[in-house]
Amino acid sequence: MNFLGYTSKEYQDENGRDHYFDNAKFLLILLVVIAHAISPLKTDMKKVRAIWMIINTMHMPCLIFISGYFAKGYIKNGVIKTRRLITYVVYYLAAQLTVSLFEYYVLGYSETMERSVFAPRSSLWYLMCLIWWFMLMPFLYKLKPQFIIPASIVVACLIGYDTKASDFLSVARMVNHFPFFIIGYHFKKDWLFKFRKVPVQIAAIAVGCSITILCYYNISDIAERIITSNYNYYNSELSVLTDEPVMFVHRLIFYLAAATLCFCFLLLVPRGKAFFTRFGSRTLQVYILHRFLYLADLEFGWYEPFLHTRKGVAEMTLIAIAITFILALKPFEYPFKWLSKLSLRRFERDPEEQVKA
Repeated sequence: MNFLGYTSKEYQDENGRDHYFDNAKFLLILLVVIAHAISPLKTDMKKVRAIWMIINTMHMPCLIFISGYFAKGYIKNGVIKTRRLITYVVYYLAAQLTVSLFEYYVLGYSETMERSVFAPRSSLWYLMCLIWWFMLMPFLYKLKPQFIIPASIVVACLIGYDTKASDFLSVARMVNHFPFFIIGYHFKKDWLFKFRKVPVQIAAIAVGCSITILCYYNISDIAERIITSNYNYYNSELSVLTDEPVMFVHRLIFYLAAATLCFCFLLLVPRGKAFFTRFGSRTLQVYILHRFLYLADLEFGWYEPFLHTRKGVAEMTLIAIAITFILALKPFEYPFKWLSKLSLRRFERDPEEQVKA
């Protein structure tokens, strides 16, 4: 089924890079930017809030699922490719410093901002979570999926009762999103493609629309902070929505909705080369860089002219789309390439030494 400019019958480029996952990653980062763009507009617009909830229920779990899928090459034959973990650490430290300076000098947060490398600034929690997961994988990759996946869900449901697991080192989000990462790690692409038939894709669209409608008509019963996954049950709307012993049910509902929406989305992503495929390898730079604009948007009230109208929502969405394409351009990639090539040999173990060990 040809969606969004899918015209090629080839599924990989000359380097063996899979068009399908580049397409998925770009579409997901596009949704991330759109969700942030419309976030300030959702307060008094029920439809916008419902769309925001649906996007946020799906986009990060699906990105994390794909991150887990590509983590398969991190450990091969008992050899750990530490360079990948170190690159994430370098990205995190550089982004943490840059965002902190931006908040301090540009946004004027000098009196209120936390000054700690252990409290990820803004959306850098995703990088911190990747660091956590790649550090844990050497201890977990041999565990059978039928054990580790249910166990990760149980732990995630229980951590919601812990009032101390919040933004410190992104522990809450690391635990709450780990099921998507570990599912992706054990996932095989062929499993999904068996279902990629036109009737199933039509059904996926219908299911996605149905979940959106259910969200709209039950919006007052949905705890937004369960979706963002960085709050405990008591520091959310659950304290008035649900009795304490069954608060975890909301987490399970979130997992079910997120998994269903992710599956529907992945069924619809084009497999061949599309006009946006080449940007799929640059999603991390968009993820980090767009946050500067989002923070400035909130601080300086750039969104205010777009409030209260459908036209304003449409305009903000178009701006978000334009920003995504601009930040995915090659010039913005150079700082990240430079950071990824920093020499940190003293922290890396040679694969041959690991085998000998």
